[in-house]
Amino acid sequence: MPVEGLPPEVIRKRYGVVEDFLPSPNRKLGPGQFTDDTQMMIIHAESIVDKGEVNPEDLASRFVRWVKEGQPRGIGLTTLKAIQRLMKGLSWEESGEGGEFAAGNGVAMRIAPVGLLNAWTPERLKDDVEKAGIITHRNPEALKGGLAVAYAVARLASGAGAEGLLEATCEFIGPSHLTENLLKAKELLRRNIEPEQALEILGTGGYVVETVASAFYCFLRTPEDFKTSVVTAVMGGYDTDTTAAITGALSGAFNGISGIPERWVKGVEQSDYIRELARSIYRLASERSQRG
Repeated sequence: MPVEGLPPEVIRKRYGVVEDFLPSPNRKLGPGQFTDDTQMMIIHAESIVDKGEVNPEDLASRFVRWVKEGQPRGIGLTTLKAIQRLMKGLSWEESGEGGEFAAGNGVAMRIAPVGLLNAWTPERLKDDVEKAGIITHRNPEALKGGLAVAYAVARLASGAGAEGLLEATCEFIGPSHLTENLLKAKELLRRNIEPEQALEILGTGGYVVETVASAFYCFLRTPEDFKTSVVTAVMGGYDTDTTAAITGALSGAFNGISGIPERWVKGVEQSDYIRELARSIYRLASERSQRG
């Protein structure tokens, strides 16, 4: 993601409107190659497919292997510290980083597969998100951010409409700073505030309260237009790969793969493999709902 970390005005001046994959020389990534957000999402998905459930012990071991093999394409400090604790022998129940400075978006960015797994079993979401999240983050806001994204993905993948999503999500996760910013996003949407101003108000940094609220705004502003939603997130600047990843997860759960531009589907790294993982989790979700 060549525009990650850049202010929106710099993105516009340097690239114009970003609508296609671009190379990232600083990260040594070619067009369509993804960053740590998608890497960790794939790790979640692989663990779910292999174990048939959210298995935190397996997930923790995969995170360790990912770091040991030198694969991360960028990694948050909170996540890295937690994985280093795992490498020193701490259990997944003890490894997560707590405290006020651990309210990053590292859970929210990777949690979409857990939402898809629970498309028809929302009663299991809170437990599954907590098990997956506390491996790296113990901060309540970070976990609420993950829960908000997982719940929204589950709700949208089950066939529910986008209308009422913000209210339902706020009710599900309960009172928090994130809830306050999500309700602010709702008001900005109601007032039809343009993205440049709205995203500046909500924030697009690495603080989970900002990232998740901005992603919901980007999706709900154009819920039936995957491309516009994701481009809006990218043009918001700063933590662009995460805001866009979450926006894409929400819009993808709602619109399905047919709503994604074909050139994006074909151009993204490991496209066929990611789609197969998604299909496998969808099948598991259906089986899980039938078992009750």
